[in-house]
Parts: sequence; structure tokens; C-alpha cells
Amino acid sequence: MTAWKEQLAFAPLENADRGEEVGRRLRHAIELGVLEDGSQLPSESYLASRMGVSTLTLRAALAELRGLGLVETRRGKGGGSFVKANTGDIARVQRQSLEAYSLEDLRDLREYRAFLAGSAAAAAAAAIQSHRLSMGRLDYTATEILACEHTADAIRADSKFHIELAASSGSVRLTRQEVALQAEVGPLIWVDPSGHRDAAAEEHTRIVEAISAGDADRARALAEEHVRRDMNLVIDERMDLEGTPADSPHYPASVDEAVAAIESVAAVFAGTAAASMREVEQAVRASIGSGASRERADSDIYAAARRAVAIGVPFLYGTGFVADQSYFGESWISWCYTPAGPESPQRLYIDMDLYDFATAPWRPDDTGDDSPIHTSHAYVDASGTNENIITFSKRVVVAGSYVGALGADVRIGQLQTAFEPLLRALPPNTCIVDQHGAVIATNTGRYVGGTIPKADQNERRALPGVPWWLCMGIAGDHEDQHA
Repeated sequence: MTAWKEQLAFAPLENADRGEEVGRRLRHAIELGVLEDGSQLPSESYLASRMGVSTLTLRAALAELRGLGLVETRRGKGGGSFVKANTGDIARVQRQSLEAYSLEDLRDLREYRAFLAGSAAAAAAAAIQSHRLSMGRLDYTATEILACEHTADAIRADSKFHIELAASSGSVRLTRQEVALQAEVGPLIWVDPSGHRDAAAEEHTRIVEAISAGDADRARALAEEHVRRDMNLVIDERMDLEGTPADSPHYPASVDEAVAAIESVAAVFAGTAAASMREVEQAVRASIGSGASRERADSDIYAAARRAVAIGVPFLYGTGFVADQSYFGESWISWCYTPAGPESPQRLYIDMDLYDFATAPWRPDDTGDDSPIHTSHAYVDASGTNENIITFSKRVVVAGSYVGALGADVRIGQLQTAFEPLLRALPPNTCIVDQHGAVIATNTGRYVGGTIPKADQNERRALPGVPWWLCMGIAGDHEDQHA
């Protein structure tokens, strides 16, 4: 087995859930042709060491692959584990593999891959300026893909270029990350090999030309655009897997019906968030009114938040209360959320010494007792849930004193899942955007996670109860405008 195939198939795993990931990695490598039919796998101890997992974990993954008929074990002299695969059904394998990813997963992978590729290309261009880089291998791998007749070969050639680009940066860590990403998602890009091969070679060549010219800014931009286009093919394919049949009884039959349904769903999100906050607010007011201790108040409020989340799924991701330091003498949080799924609500723990609520994107407006519900823009909750969310929030005022804020989180993925079947009845390039133009739901893959300038928001219709707009048939090409 060549060093290249080992590098791609057996790269160290980054995923924390390595038991599941090691099996998926090897399955992808076998079914998509990186590991060829009949080839012998290295020893279990070598594989385990190479992939950074225990021998027991590796052995369990191989047992699963044997059960799927992808690996066979031969006894005696010359025995071992051998690949047993039919690599011809690439489309079937790709669809099965895609089902393991959400649109948010793919959006994050797109942006991460674009960042790595752009950084590598810019660093390589800088190295050219200081005569620290030879272009021979990068030149060759850029167009090697044109000679590939089979999809599995094209996958390998494309991955080789991206790994060589990463290596050209001079960063070992960046190169390792690119190897791991290529092993994970590189094969999924090849939705239409015949139509993609020439385009990939052309884009590779432009990147190499910018590097050769020492133009770091252009090299970065071209590399980022190339990766985003590749990943948008994957996102489009993933969206197609969830398409709602046109004859479904719940599928809108006309544009007017679709718009009305979208308005109704937006109202459900807003109404569910408001109802969850009312449940928590009752517990807050009851605790303060009874003079309960901080520990008892926290317990009662969290119990209410847990009930509210159970009632609010699948629309809510979490809800709770942040106590204000000026009233309680210290700031604390009682919050329930569902990181493992709606069936497993959990308490959210935050280090309040490091959490700056005064600058939080979801902090409600400083108004009076009857302040309306505030709706944040889309943001990554790096200080809390570590998710891409929108938060509904409201101040709590008791006897004229501000005591804290209520909040209800909705994951952007929940919005996409709820709105997408309805958006499919509308023209392509239709999006729902927040108050800053960030796309929170769309029927076109390249807009997932993007931002649409207000000037390009054709037929901009406000949705009731939320600061969101339905923008139908957006004109122009904004696939490279990302949040």
C-alpha cells in the first residue's frame, strides 16, 4: 500500500467520538476507492497507532466492516485483513455518507476548509517571494486530475492537490488538519465527476498562478472560492436528500400558500419562545416573592426551564434565566438546553467570571417593566452553547428593580429544517434573513451560512413577530459572501 493512501485513509482522528469515526473513515476509504479491492490492510497495532485510537477501538471498527462485507480476514501464512469492496457505486455510497452530516456540519466544514486553504495559499505566495518554495510538485498536482479516468482516481488527485497546497504553507499542523479533512469529506465533493474534473483543474491552476506571482491576497481569495464552490456542491446534494415530495399533503401548492405557511412557522417559533419564557418568569417571580435562597431559587427556576424546553421542542434548543448581579449580589445562570437531542435536556454550565452579559448579543433592551421580547441576530454562542443560534429574550423587573433576563435559544439548524420544505415551493435563491442580512434558512445550498446585502433582497417581505425577512429569487451571485 502506497504512503499516499495510508496518509489519506489512516490520518489521525480529530473527532472526540473516535469509536464511531474510525469505522466511518475506513468505510469511506474502502467504498470510495481510496483503499482498493483486494488490498491488504496494515496490522491492527499499526493502524491503531497511526489513527490515534486504542487497539480495542480499531478491532471493533474492523468487526463492523466485516459485518458489512467490506473487509475479510484470511488465516494462515500471508493472512490478515483484506479489502473486499465494489467501488463502482460511488453515488450510492456518497448519499449514504452525506446522511451523517447536517447542513450546519457542512457549513462549518466549508468555512473551516476555506480558511485552511486560503491561509495555506497566502503563506505559499509569501514563501515564493522569499524564494523558500519550489513550485514543481504544486504545479504537477494542480492538473494531475485531468488524466484521471475513474472517479476514485480523481478523488485522490484532488485530495493530493489540497494536501500539497497545505504543505506549501510550511505548517505541519495545518497540513495534518488538511489531511484529516480530505479523509473525512474530500470524496463527498464528487457529485458529478465528469462535469467537475475540468473545473477543478482550472481552479487549481489559477491558484497556483497566483502563488507563483507572489500575490498572497489573490491566492487566498481564489483558494477560498474554490473550496466553497466544492463544498456547496455537497451542501446542495445534502439538501436534495431532504426534499419534500411535491405531492405531499403538507407541501404548499402555490407561492401564496408557501408564504402563508412560512409566516405561520415564524409565528410558531416566536410564540414558543415567548411561552417558554413565561414559564421560567413565573418561577423567577415566585422565588423572589417567597424570599427563597439563591440555591432554592436556582433549583426552582431550572426546573421550570426544563419543563419549558420539554414543551418547546423541536422549536427550542434551550431556555432559562440569567440573574443580575446588582439585585442578587452575584450573577448566576439557570439554563436548560438539549445538546444531545430533545430527549436529553441538560443544565448549561457557564463560568460567570468569564461571561460578559453586558455585551452579550442577546441582551434585551434596557426598557421598562413591559418591555417587548427582543430577538437577537444570528450569532455563534462561544461563551455558552457553542452553537450558531438566535436568542429571544426579555427583561424581568420586580417592584421596579431589574432582576435579570429571560432567554430562549433556537438553533439556526432548527430554522433551516422547519422552513426548507416550504421554501422549496418558492423560486430558487430564496432566503430568510435576520436583521443583519444573515441567512437563517434557504432553498439554495450556496446561501447556507451566507449574508445577503439589503440592496439585493428582492421582494423583501417582513415576517410577523420577528425581525426576519423573506427574500424571494435573490438576483446576482453571492456564494462568496459568508458570515
